[in-house]
Amino acid sequence: MSERRLMTIPGPTIFDPSVLRSLSIGHLSHTSKEFVKIFSEVLAKLRKLLYVDDEYKVVVLAGSGTLAMETAISNLIGKDDNVLVVSNGVFGDRMRDLLERYPVNIDIIRVKEPGETVPIRMIREKLDEKDYSMITVTHVDTSTAVRQNIAEIGELVRDRETLLIVDGVCSVGGEEIKMDDWSLDVVLTGSQKALGVPTGLAVLWFSEKAQRRLMETGSLYAPYYMDLNKWIKVMDSYENLKPAYFATPSVNLIVGLHRSLELMEEEGFEKRFKRHRVISHAFREGVKAMGLEILPRSEEIAASTVTAIYLPRNIDLNSFRGEMLKRNVMVAGGLYPNIKSKYFRVGHMGPINSNDIVAVTCAIERSLKILGYNLKLGVGVSKVQEILYKNNF
Repeated sequence: MSERRLMTIPGPTIFDPSVLRSLSIGHLSHTSKEFVKIFSEVLAKLRKLLYVDDEYKVVVLAGSGTLAMETAISNLIGKDDNVLVVSNGVFGDRMRDLLERYPVNIDIIRVKEPGETVPIRMIREKLDEKDYSMITVTHVDTSTAVRQNIAEIGELVRDRETLLIVDGVCSVGGEEIKMDDWSLDVVLTGSQKALGVPTGLAVLWFSEKAQRRLMETGSLYAPYYMDLNKWIKVMDSYENLKPAYFATPSVNLIVGLHRSLELMEEEGFEKRFKRHRVISHAFREGVKAMGLEILPRSEEIAASTVTAIYLPRNIDLNSFRGEMLKRNVMVAGGLYPNIKSKYFRVGHMGPINSNDIVAVTCAIERSLKILGYNLKLGVGVSKVQEILYKNNF
Protein backbone atom coordinates (compact mmCIF):
# COMPACT_ATOMS: atom_id res chain seq x y z
CA MET A 1 0.00 0.00 0.00
CA SER A 2 1.42 3.41 -0.99
CA GLU A 3 1.73 6.14 1.62
CA ARG A 4 -0.44 9.24 1.42
CA ARG A 5 1.44 12.01 -0.37
CA LEU A 6 0.60 15.64 0.41
CA MET A 7 0.29 17.38 -2.95
CA THR A 8 1.24 21.01 -2.49
CA ILE A 9 2.00 21.80 -6.10
CA PRO A 10 0.02 24.69 -7.66
CA GLY A 11 -2.23 22.25 -9.51
CA PRO A 12 -3.63 19.76 -9.80
CA THR A 13 -4.43 20.36 -6.16
CA ILE A 14 -5.60 17.89 -3.54
CA PHE A 15 -9.28 16.98 -3.87
CA ASP A 16 -11.92 16.50 -1.22
CA PRO A 17 -12.76 12.77 -0.92
CA SER A 18 -16.46 13.44 -1.51
CA VAL A 19 -15.61 15.13 -4.83
CA LEU A 20 -13.59 12.10 -5.90
CA ARG A 21 -16.42 9.76 -4.87
CA SER A 22 -18.90 11.79 -6.90
CA LEU A 23 -16.84 11.16 -10.05
CA SER A 24 -17.53 7.43 -9.79
CA ILE A 25 -21.19 7.85 -10.67
CA GLY A 26 -22.27 5.17 -13.11
CA HIS A 27 -23.58 5.67 -16.62
CA LEU A 28 -25.30 9.04 -16.74
CA SER A 29 -26.48 10.45 -20.05
CA HIS A 30 -25.86 14.13 -20.77
CA THR A 31 -29.53 14.38 -21.74
CA SER A 32 -30.93 12.66 -18.64
CA LYS A 33 -33.17 14.60 -16.25
CA GLU A 34 -30.71 13.93 -13.42
CA PHE A 35 -27.74 15.40 -15.24
CA VAL A 36 -29.69 18.34 -16.70
CA LYS A 37 -30.70 19.34 -13.16
CA ILE A 38 -27.11 19.00 -11.91
CA PHE A 39 -25.69 21.07 -14.77
CA SER A 40 -28.33 23.77 -14.32
CA GLU A 41 -27.40 24.04 -10.63
CA VAL A 42 -23.68 24.14 -11.47
CA LEU A 43 -24.16 27.16 -13.73
CA ALA A 44 -26.18 28.98 -11.06
CA LYS A 45 -23.62 28.21 -8.34
CA LEU A 46 -20.74 29.40 -10.54
CA ARG A 47 -22.45 32.80 -10.83
CA LYS A 48 -22.68 33.02 -7.05
CA LEU A 49 -18.96 32.30 -6.77
CA LEU A 50 -18.16 35.53 -8.66
CA TYR A 51 -21.07 37.50 -7.17
CA VAL A 52 -22.98 37.99 -10.44
CA ASP A 53 -26.59 37.51 -11.51
CA ASP A 54 -28.16 35.72 -14.46
CA GLU A 55 -27.35 38.60 -16.84
CA TYR A 56 -23.86 37.11 -16.89
CA LYS A 57 -23.33 34.03 -19.05
CA VAL A 58 -21.33 31.03 -17.83
CA VAL A 59 -19.86 28.40 -20.15
CA VAL A 60 -18.32 25.09 -19.05
CA LEU A 61 -16.30 23.16 -21.62
CA ALA A 62 -14.37 19.91 -21.62
CA GLY A 63 -10.78 21.19 -21.65
CA SER A 64 -8.12 23.00 -19.63
CA GLY A 65 -7.42 26.53 -18.49
CA THR A 66 -5.43 27.12 -21.67
CA LEU A 67 -8.50 26.15 -23.71
CA ALA A 68 -10.47 28.73 -21.72
CA MET A 69 -7.84 31.37 -22.57
CA GLU A 70 -8.01 30.72 -26.29
CA THR A 71 -11.81 30.38 -26.28
CA ALA A 72 -12.19 33.83 -24.77
CA ILE A 73 -9.68 35.50 -27.07
CA SER A 74 -10.65 33.86 -30.35
CA ASN A 75 -14.34 34.68 -29.93
CA LEU A 76 -13.96 38.35 -29.03
CA ILE A 77 -11.38 39.70 -31.48
CA GLY A 78 -11.77 41.34 -34.87
CA LYS A 79 -9.20 41.81 -37.63
CA ASP A 80 -6.54 44.44 -36.76
CA ASP A 81 -7.85 44.95 -33.24
CA ASN A 82 -5.45 46.49 -30.74
CA VAL A 83 -4.89 44.24 -27.73
CA LEU A 84 -2.96 45.11 -24.57
CA VAL A 85 -1.37 42.25 -22.63
CA VAL A 86 -0.46 42.91 -18.98
CA SER A 87 2.12 40.29 -17.99
CA ASN A 88 3.37 39.49 -14.50
CA GLY A 89 5.07 36.27 -15.51
CA VAL A 90 5.01 33.12 -17.61
CA PHE A 91 1.26 32.94 -18.02
CA GLY A 92 0.90 36.58 -19.02
CA ASP A 93 3.47 35.86 -21.71
CA ARG A 94 1.46 32.82 -22.75
CA MET A 95 -1.47 35.11 -23.55
CA ARG A 96 0.81 37.07 -25.87
CA ASP A 97 2.00 33.85 -27.54
CA LEU A 98 -1.60 32.80 -28.03
CA LEU A 99 -2.63 36.15 -29.54
CA GLU A 100 0.26 36.04 -32.03
CA ARG A 101 -1.66 33.37 -33.93
CA TYR A 102 -4.46 35.83 -34.73
CA PRO A 103 -4.60 38.97 -36.95
CA VAL A 104 -4.40 41.52 -34.13
CA ASN A 105 -1.92 44.19 -33.03
CA ILE A 106 -0.36 43.30 -29.68
CA ASP A 107 1.20 45.62 -27.13
CA ILE A 108 2.61 44.09 -23.98
CA ILE A 109 3.57 45.60 -20.64
CA ARG A 110 5.85 43.28 -18.71
CA VAL A 111 7.24 43.49 -15.21
CA LYS A 112 10.88 44.52 -14.96
CA GLU A 113 11.72 41.86 -12.37
CA PRO A 114 9.98 38.63 -11.27
CA GLY A 115 7.89 39.17 -8.17
CA GLU A 116 6.53 42.54 -9.25
CA THR A 117 3.16 43.51 -10.71
CA VAL A 118 2.59 45.96 -13.54
CA PRO A 119 1.91 49.45 -12.07
CA ILE A 120 -1.59 50.76 -12.73
CA ARG A 121 0.01 54.01 -13.95
CA MET A 122 1.62 52.20 -16.89
CA ILE A 123 -1.69 50.60 -17.87
CA ARG A 124 -3.48 53.95 -17.72
CA GLU A 125 -0.83 55.57 -19.91
CA LYS A 126 -1.17 52.83 -22.56
CA LEU A 127 -4.95 53.18 -22.59
CA ASP A 128 -4.59 56.90 -23.22
CA GLU A 129 -2.28 56.29 -26.20
CA LYS A 130 -4.73 54.34 -28.39
CA ASP A 131 -8.04 52.50 -28.45
CA TYR A 132 -7.75 48.88 -27.34
CA SER A 133 -10.44 46.31 -28.01
CA MET A 134 -9.31 44.35 -24.96
CA ILE A 135 -6.82 44.10 -22.10
CA THR A 136 -5.71 40.70 -20.86
CA VAL A 137 -4.28 40.18 -17.38
CA THR A 138 -3.38 37.21 -15.21
CA HIS A 139 -4.95 37.67 -11.77
CA VAL A 140 -2.49 35.34 -10.02
CA ASP A 141 0.50 34.28 -12.09
CA THR A 142 1.34 30.74 -11.01
CA SER A 143 4.97 31.22 -12.00
CA THR A 144 5.68 34.01 -9.48
CA ALA A 145 2.77 33.84 -6.98
CA VAL A 146 1.97 37.52 -7.44
CA ARG A 147 -1.58 38.88 -7.50
CA GLN A 148 -2.42 41.81 -9.77
CA ASN A 149 -5.07 44.25 -8.54
CA ILE A 150 -7.74 43.59 -11.18
CA ALA A 151 -10.27 45.89 -9.52
CA GLU A 152 -8.01 48.86 -10.30
CA ILE A 153 -7.78 47.84 -13.96
CA GLY A 154 -11.55 47.34 -14.08
CA GLU A 155 -12.01 50.93 -12.93
CA LEU A 156 -9.90 52.10 -15.88
CA VAL A 157 -12.12 50.36 -18.46
CA ARG A 158 -15.48 50.87 -16.75
CA ASP A 159 -16.52 53.64 -19.15
CA ARG A 160 -14.57 52.44 -22.19
CA GLU A 161 -15.42 49.95 -24.92
CA THR A 162 -12.28 48.02 -23.97
CA LEU A 163 -12.96 44.53 -22.61
CA LEU A 164 -11.04 43.32 -19.57
CA ILE A 165 -10.16 39.61 -19.89
CA VAL A 166 -8.97 38.05 -16.61
CA ASP A 167 -7.05 34.79 -16.46
CA GLY A 168 -8.26 33.45 -13.12
CA VAL A 169 -6.85 29.94 -13.49
CA CYS A 170 -4.86 30.25 -10.25
CA SER A 171 -7.34 32.45 -8.40
CA VAL A 172 -11.00 31.57 -8.98
CA GLY A 173 -12.28 29.74 -5.91
CA GLY A 174 -9.38 30.82 -3.70
CA GLU A 175 -9.29 34.60 -4.17
CA GLU A 176 -12.28 36.91 -3.82
CA ILE A 177 -13.45 38.12 -7.25
CA LYS A 178 -16.43 40.48 -7.55
CA MET A 179 -16.88 40.42 -11.28
CA ASP A 180 -19.69 42.95 -11.57
CA ASP A 181 -18.45 45.41 -8.93
CA TRP A 182 -14.96 45.36 -10.44
CA SER A 183 -16.09 45.76 -14.09
CA LEU A 184 -14.51 42.52 -15.30
CA ASP A 185 -15.81 41.41 -18.68
CA VAL A 186 -14.45 37.87 -18.96
CA VAL A 187 -13.10 35.67 -16.19
CA LEU A 188 -11.76 32.22 -17.02
CA THR A 189 -10.36 29.27 -15.11
CA GLY A 190 -9.70 25.54 -15.10
CA SER A 191 -11.13 22.95 -12.75
CA GLN A 192 -7.90 21.56 -11.28
CA LYS A 193 -6.84 24.41 -9.01
CA ALA A 194 -8.92 26.26 -6.41
CA LEU A 195 -12.19 24.85 -7.79
CA GLY A 196 -10.99 21.53 -6.39
CA VAL A 197 -11.96 19.24 -9.29
CA PRO A 198 -9.64 17.01 -11.35
CA THR A 199 -8.24 18.39 -14.59
CA GLY A 200 -10.59 18.57 -17.55
CA LEU A 201 -13.00 21.51 -17.32
CA ALA A 202 -12.60 25.02 -18.73
CA VAL A 203 -14.95 27.59 -17.19
CA LEU A 204 -15.72 31.10 -18.47
CA TRP A 205 -17.92 33.97 -17.26
CA PHE A 206 -19.08 36.80 -19.60
CA SER A 207 -20.46 40.25 -18.80
CA GLU A 208 -23.18 41.94 -20.85
CA LYS A 209 -20.50 44.07 -22.50
CA ALA A 210 -18.62 40.95 -23.54
CA GLN A 211 -21.84 39.38 -24.83
CA ARG A 212 -22.49 42.43 -27.02
CA ARG A 213 -18.96 42.16 -28.44
CA LEU A 214 -19.55 38.48 -29.10
CA MET A 215 -22.61 39.31 -31.18
CA GLU A 216 -20.54 41.87 -33.13
CA THR A 217 -17.62 39.55 -33.85
CA GLY A 218 -19.78 36.55 -34.63
CA SER A 219 -16.99 34.30 -33.31
CA LEU A 220 -15.22 34.91 -36.63
CA TYR A 221 -11.83 33.56 -35.52
CA ALA A 222 -13.02 30.91 -33.07
CA PRO A 223 -12.26 27.27 -33.90
CA TYR A 224 -15.39 25.19 -34.46
CA TYR A 225 -15.37 23.51 -31.04
CA MET A 226 -14.80 26.83 -29.23
CA ASP A 227 -17.61 28.78 -30.92
CA LEU A 228 -19.24 30.55 -27.98
CA ASN A 229 -22.30 31.56 -29.98
CA LYS A 230 -23.09 27.85 -30.13
CA TRP A 231 -22.09 27.02 -26.55
CA ILE A 232 -24.03 29.84 -24.90
CA LYS A 233 -27.23 28.51 -26.48
CA VAL A 234 -26.43 25.08 -25.05
CA MET A 235 -25.82 26.53 -21.57
CA ASP A 236 -29.06 28.55 -21.75
CA SER A 237 -30.94 25.40 -22.63
CA TYR A 238 -29.51 23.44 -19.70
CA GLU A 239 -30.36 26.29 -17.34
CA ASN A 240 -33.94 26.05 -18.55
CA LEU A 241 -33.84 22.30 -17.76
CA LYS A 242 -33.82 21.29 -21.41
CA PRO A 243 -30.93 19.15 -22.68
CA ALA A 244 -29.10 20.44 -25.73
CA TYR A 245 -26.24 19.13 -27.84
CA PHE A 246 -23.28 20.65 -29.61
CA ALA A 247 -20.50 18.44 -28.24
CA THR A 248 -20.75 15.99 -25.36
CA PRO A 249 -20.06 17.63 -21.98
CA SER A 250 -17.71 16.00 -19.48
CA VAL A 251 -20.50 14.48 -17.41
CA ASN A 252 -18.56 13.00 -14.50
CA LEU A 253 -16.37 16.09 -14.03
CA ILE A 254 -19.43 18.33 -14.01
CA VAL A 255 -20.94 16.10 -11.32
CA GLY A 256 -17.66 16.54 -9.40
CA LEU A 257 -17.83 20.31 -9.87
CA HIS A 258 -21.38 20.26 -8.52
CA ARG A 259 -20.17 18.54 -5.35
CA SER A 260 -17.21 20.91 -4.98
CA LEU A 261 -19.47 23.95 -5.31
CA GLU A 262 -21.80 22.46 -2.69
CA LEU A 263 -18.84 22.22 -0.32
CA MET A 264 -17.95 25.86 -1.03
CA GLU A 265 -21.49 26.98 -0.24
CA GLU A 266 -21.53 24.92 2.96
CA GLU A 267 -18.30 26.59 4.07
CA GLY A 268 -19.45 30.01 2.83
CA PHE A 269 -17.60 31.89 0.11
CA GLU A 270 -16.38 34.65 2.43
CA LYS A 271 -15.11 32.11 4.97
CA ARG A 272 -13.42 30.17 2.18
CA PHE A 273 -11.56 33.24 0.93
CA LYS A 274 -10.58 34.13 4.50
CA ARG A 275 -9.23 30.59 5.03
CA HIS A 276 -7.02 30.97 1.98
CA ARG A 277 -5.81 34.40 3.13
CA VAL A 278 -4.97 33.29 6.67
CA ILE A 279 -3.27 30.01 5.72
CA SER A 280 -1.20 31.65 2.99
CA HIS A 281 -0.15 34.53 5.24
CA ALA A 282 0.81 32.15 8.05
CA PHE A 283 2.84 30.04 5.64
CA ARG A 284 4.70 33.05 4.19
CA GLU A 285 5.56 34.31 7.66
CA GLY A 286 6.78 30.85 8.61
CA VAL A 287 8.99 30.75 5.53
CA LYS A 288 10.42 34.18 6.34
CA ALA A 289 11.11 33.08 9.91
CA MET A 290 13.39 30.39 8.44
CA GLY A 291 15.41 33.15 6.77
CA LEU A 292 14.01 32.43 3.30
CA GLU A 293 12.83 35.02 0.78
CA ILE A 294 9.63 34.89 -1.25
CA LEU A 295 9.31 36.16 -4.83
CA PRO A 296 6.44 38.66 -4.35
CA ARG A 297 7.99 42.02 -3.44
CA SER A 298 5.31 42.86 -0.87
CA GLU A 299 2.64 41.16 1.21
CA GLU A 300 0.02 43.26 -0.60
CA ILE A 301 0.63 41.48 -3.92
CA ALA A 302 1.28 37.98 -2.51
CA ALA A 303 -1.32 35.45 -3.68
CA SER A 304 -3.53 33.45 -1.34
CA THR A 305 -3.36 30.35 -3.54
CA VAL A 306 0.36 29.77 -4.17
CA THR A 307 3.69 30.86 -2.68
CA ALA A 308 7.01 31.06 -4.54
CA ILE A 309 10.10 30.77 -2.33
CA TYR A 310 13.79 31.32 -3.11
CA LEU A 311 16.05 28.49 -1.98
CA PRO A 312 19.21 29.24 0.00
CA ARG A 313 22.09 29.73 -2.45
CA ASN A 314 23.84 26.50 -1.56
CA ILE A 315 20.73 24.29 -1.89
CA ASP A 316 20.05 22.44 -5.16
CA LEU A 317 16.41 22.42 -6.26
CA ASN A 318 16.29 18.77 -7.30
CA SER A 319 17.97 17.66 -4.08
CA PHE A 320 15.48 19.71 -2.06
CA ARG A 321 12.46 18.32 -3.90
CA GLY A 322 13.88 14.84 -3.42
CA GLU A 323 14.18 15.35 0.33
CA MET A 324 10.63 16.67 0.45
CA LEU A 325 9.37 13.57 -1.38
CA LYS A 326 11.06 11.40 1.25
CA ARG A 327 8.69 13.11 3.68
CA ASN A 328 5.74 12.47 1.34
CA VAL A 329 5.37 16.13 0.39
CA MET A 330 5.46 17.20 -3.25
CA VAL A 331 6.39 20.78 -4.13
CA ALA A 332 6.87 22.34 -7.58
CA GLY A 333 10.01 23.82 -9.09
CA GLY A 334 10.26 27.30 -10.53
CA LEU A 335 8.89 28.37 -13.91
CA TYR A 336 10.22 31.89 -14.47
CA PRO A 337 13.02 31.99 -17.10
CA ASN A 338 16.61 32.38 -15.84
CA ILE A 339 15.71 31.77 -12.19
CA LYS A 340 13.61 28.59 -12.40
CA SER A 341 16.26 26.51 -10.61
CA LYS A 342 16.55 29.02 -7.78
CA TYR A 343 13.09 28.74 -6.26
CA PHE A 344 10.23 26.37 -5.51
CA ARG A 345 6.47 26.79 -5.31
CA VAL A 346 3.88 25.58 -2.84
CA GLY A 347 0.19 25.53 -3.69
CA HIS A 348 -2.28 26.09 -0.84
CA MET A 349 -5.71 26.19 -2.40
CA GLY A 350 -8.96 24.27 -2.52
CA PRO A 351 -9.60 22.03 0.51
CA ILE A 352 -6.13 22.50 2.04
CA ASN A 353 -6.30 23.18 5.79
CA SER A 354 -4.17 24.40 8.69
CA ASN A 355 -2.82 20.94 9.49
CA ASP A 356 -1.65 20.52 5.89
CA ILE A 357 0.32 23.76 5.90
CA VAL A 358 1.91 22.98 9.28
CA ALA A 359 3.01 19.60 7.93
CA VAL A 360 4.49 21.22 4.81
CA THR A 361 6.38 23.76 6.91
CA CYS A 362 7.81 20.94 9.05
CA ALA A 363 8.95 19.07 5.94
CA ILE A 364 10.64 22.18 4.52
CA GLU A 365 12.55 22.74 7.76
CA ARG A 366 13.79 19.14 8.00
CA SER A 367 14.69 18.93 4.32
CA LEU A 368 16.71 22.14 4.41
CA LYS A 369 18.44 21.10 7.62
CA ILE A 370 19.48 17.75 6.11
CA LEU A 371 20.84 19.56 3.05
CA GLY A 372 23.08 21.73 5.21
CA TYR A 373 21.04 24.90 5.71
CA ASN A 374 21.66 26.45 9.11
CA LEU A 375 18.35 26.95 10.87
CA LYS A 376 16.79 26.14 14.22
CA LEU A 377 14.18 23.44 13.76
CA GLY A 378 10.73 24.65 14.69
CA VAL A 379 11.29 28.35 14.05
CA GLY A 380 9.06 28.38 10.95
CA VAL A 381 6.48 26.03 12.41
CA SER A 382 6.24 28.16 15.53
CA LYS A 383 5.48 31.27 13.49
CA VAL A 384 2.85 29.46 11.42
CA GLN A 385 1.18 28.12 14.58
CA GLU A 386 1.19 31.55 16.19
CA ILE A 387 -0.66 33.17 13.27
CA LEU A 388 -3.10 30.29 12.92
CA TYR A 389 -3.84 30.48 16.66
CA LYS A 390 -4.42 34.26 16.55
CA ASN A 391 -6.93 33.77 13.74
CA ASN A 392 -8.64 30.85 15.47
CA PHE A 393 -7.66 28.36 12.76
